[in-house]
Amino acid sequence: MGPSQRLDDDLPSGRVASLTVNYDGTTVIEPSPLGITTYVGQFVTSLSLEDTTVKTIKQQYETVGGDKSGQQTLHARLGTLTFGSPNGSLQLELLVSNEGIAYRYQLPGEGHILVDKEVSAFQIPEGSTAWLHSYNNRYESVWEGTDVASASGTFGFPGLFEVTDDAYTLLTEANVDGNYCASHLAVNGEDGRMGDDAPREESLVGEENDRDEIIPENEEFDYDENPRLFELRFAGQEGYGLPTIVDSSLPLETPWRVALIGDLSSIVESNLVAALSEPPQVNDTSWITPGIVDWSWWSDGDSPRDLEIQKQYVDYAAEQGWEYTLVDRGWRREWMPELVDYANDRDVEILVWMVWTDLNTERKRETLFSRLKSWGVSGVKIDYMDSDRQQRMQWYDEVLAATADHELLVNFHGSTLPKGRRRTWPHLLTSEAIYGAEQYKWEEVPASHNVVLPFTRNVVGPMDYTPVTFSATGDNAETTIGHELALSVVFQSDLQHFADSIESYQEYPLAEQFLSEVSAVWDETTFVSGTPEEEATLARCDGDQWFVGSITAGDSQTVNLLLSFLPDDQQYTMRLISDADDGTALTSREQTVTADETVSVDIAENGGFVARLWPSR
Repeated sequence: MGPSQRLDDDLPSGRVASLTVNYDGTTVIEPSPLGITTYVGQFVTSLSLEDTTVKTIKQQYETVGGDKSGQQTLHARLGTLTFGSPNGSLQLELLVSNEGIAYRYQLPGEGHILVDKEVSAFQIPEGSTAWLHSYNNRYESVWEGTDVASASGTFGFPGLFEVTDDAYTLLTEANVDGNYCASHLAVNGEDGRMGDDAPREESLVGEENDRDEIIPENEEFDYDENPRLFELRFAGQEGYGLPTIVDSSLPLETPWRVALIGDLSSIVESNLVAALSEPPQVNDTSWITPGIVDWSWWSDGDSPRDLEIQKQYVDYAAEQGWEYTLVDRGWRREWMPELVDYANDRDVEILVWMVWTDLNTERKRETLFSRLKSWGVSGVKIDYMDSDRQQRMQWYDEVLAATADHELLVNFHGSTLPKGRRRTWPHLLTSEAIYGAEQYKWEEVPASHNVVLPFTRNVVGPMDYTPVTFSATGDNAETTIGHELALSVVFQSDLQHFADSIESYQEYPLAEQFLSEVSAVWDETTFVSGTPEEEATLARCDGDQWFVGSITAGDSQTVNLLLSFLPDDQQYTMRLISDADDGTALTSREQTVTADETVSVDIAENGGFVARLWPSR
């Protein structure tokens, strides 16, 4: 059953419109304020509902890569509420589907418009559990669980909330482009203070538009007193502590404010963020090929400067059957054409690192992209954008258009969170926006962080975590070899960068063989079992093969692998690779299985396992 919908037209004078969402008899979002304020006035109070239309939509679209590549369908109900106010007209679009709900504001007319803020917020029921990460403009912080009332400060999208055992809400946004800025969440703690990194921002359009003054004598929506009201915040101006003012034109459509709703299976398998984004701007996608990438920088930061080392990584990619080699910061112009020719002779393609400031004008983009294309480079990893402001959203649009023109694949690092752009620009194959394996080089990464990501960050788009770093275990990583190997399946990225050295993979022949077989492109993904911070087990289909990855955090345990994702009436051969007793080596076993079986796997502390299943002859 999907979220329920009721449109009320009795809005008393001085009160705000609000949104309440019920799922299967449970209120998952309590009454939450709606509204937007601009330099021409606020659209929050003194609204009168003038018209309501509701229609059923069936939207078919296609995605390249992701958890499920190919044809997709969105079934939903779409309501449009038209409000009148002293400052003009406001339309609220509300979409309800079996995956969740989404809404956005529309301001009609023509000309220039400045948007100060939105009064959009989500009131989470008391007693809920939250999994959140502190906001920074690279989305690189550790995910942690807490009770919702104790959360205080600013948090990056997405945010996951458990209301009951079978009712979850994942908050995020979709279809953010250069007409707007990206946003995040802010909440007061029980002590009534924001976190130290999130000072209370003053309105830039006058006291009459202060949030609390817009909602007079309305304690239900008092932003200063409600520790469970997660309010939307625009990106700040870096270094100044001031909110962004959106500078756009009419008619204006804001990004979608999205709440995925359901059990954990429906959250993990959702594709609603992509569905809510604009149709593809690339007509011919035949040149867009997801794949596995090897990469030398993680294990040796100086190696991208060395042509001979890069050739070794090309050779290894060819041996493993991987599609790409990424040459990171430090590569040399004088030898790059030679490396590309060397790689292409071995059916390997080259991706290269770049810094975004080298691409911040049309002239720079044309010069550099034309040069890379003339050498035969297949794609670019662009780094250090580090901003959610509108100007950077405009830059993303410009770069994606330019790379599409030159048929160059894109990987964004130091980037904003994926918010559906991969549908609009299908050559955007992955983004970082994650506290990933590079952190193992200088920080401690708890295993529990990894076990939150399949339920949160990876739900909203491909995630360039750069996994499978065996040589990090026992240092800044708490994880076992089996856990690291399982990340190749559990974490989805259309350019899946395996980060460790050639020698590290050769040290574990069982893992090396599995990594030569696993895919980066999936026909189907099934959530099998798990809970954030404890266990995540996923099964992914590639043709007639299935791959399973399972990771855990905490004490050693037994995971019961239900094989019901397999087709009925078909026997499969399963090769399962798991930790040896101490988690520093691997062991394997092979058996014949069917869909009605359950396989028990003993897991080491912070461990994991993988399995490959193919039809028995």
